[in-house]
Amino acid sequence: MNRKIPLGLTVALMAIAAAITFIISTSYSMNIYNSLVADVQQRAEMYQKLEQIDAYVRTYYDGTIDEDRLIEALANGYISIIEDADAEYLTAQQYALYREHLSGVHQGIGVYTAEDGGYPTVTEVIANSPAATAGITVGDSIIEINGQSALDLGYSAANDLLRSVAGTQLELILRSGGVDRTAVVTTIQMTIGTVSTSVYNGVGRIKITEFNEKTYQQFMAAYSSLLSQDISGLIIDLRNNSGLLFDPAVNILGAMLPVDTTVAINIGRDGTESIYDTASGTRVPEIPLCVLANSRTKGPAELFAAVLKDSLSAPIIGAATAGDGDFFESYPLYDGTAIILPISTLRSTTTEIEGVGLKPDYEVIIPYDDTDADLALLDETTDRAIRTAIELITSQIPNE
Repeated sequence: MNRKIPLGLTVALMAIAAAITFIISTSYSMNIYNSLVADVQQRAEMYQKLEQIDAYVRTYYDGTIDEDRLIEALANGYISIIEDADAEYLTAQQYALYREHLSGVHQGIGVYTAEDGGYPTVTEVIANSPAATAGITVGDSIIEINGQSALDLGYSAANDLLRSVAGTQLELILRSGGVDRTAVVTTIQMTIGTVSTSVYNGVGRIKITEFNEKTYQQFMAAYSSLLSQDISGLIIDLRNNSGLLFDPAVNILGAMLPVDTTVAINIGRDGTESIYDTASGTRVPEIPLCVLANSRTKGPAELFAAVLKDSLSAPIIGAATAGDGDFFESYPLYDGTAIILPISTLRSTTTEIEGVGLKPDYEVIIPYDDTDADLALLDETTDRAIRTAIELITSQIPNE
């Protein structure tokens, strides 16, 4: 039996509901307002304090103020106090190099440098670059460029010359072990190779040095080439791979894993989880697979190894990895500088990476394996990690 509710009661109930809604909304809004006001007040105090310091210094300090250094110090100071070791402030030059690494395209003679005693000192030589062809090696200090002292030029200007427009000829005076020598090189624009291959008695090996915007195409070409050679097994070497971009790693995994396999889980700073991608299964390996890793295997390379282990039962050979699963985003600033902040964390469906790292299934510690130059000196007989992988793969091949 239906009862009619008196109009007056209906109006009263509606009024009470509206009042409760207003109170809740007002309370919520006031909380937001109060937090915003507190935040605004704190920011105002920060700016006021900086303004007072600046005013006193400019009034009473009798020296000169390097405005550029002041701005850099303030930016660095801000990032340093947010208590996140992975957050970074990059100068314009550092950000340009960072973007170059991401893009996989280098313009210059093919070296990366760091300042040492005022001189650009080579920290990395890109394979097959003009610098590599000219015999320039890690540790060489660049003393002169086209007759100009690198010390007089200053590190930044000297480094810019090494990255001159393609086709620029540079005569360099290099110093190593107290001995000077001359090298003539011409700048070019080149794609940085991040993937290389080799074959050991029917077992293929793909080495990935980092994941940048060119890595997916390079890997798929190398992978297809090796599979066409009818290899009996595959080693994926991720030693010293410090990462950079997750997207190429995820895209490669998407091709290698069975259809609809979850590649990774992205965990936001608020704890929300989302599936990063699912696999297409276009090139699933039908052969035994092993992964090589060491303490310098980091970020995307760790995810890559973890997923291959989880989804394709690929054992990890080598040493425990770095334990860095943070996903980074760069935010460019108005003057060409930038900040890099970790905004989420990636993991495989079963394996945590951040702060934990991957433990090898077969531990193989190799002294002096912390640079690609060290590893390049080894082969399938002297590199114990490769040797172990070949033995494992060979043991899984059916006897004919």
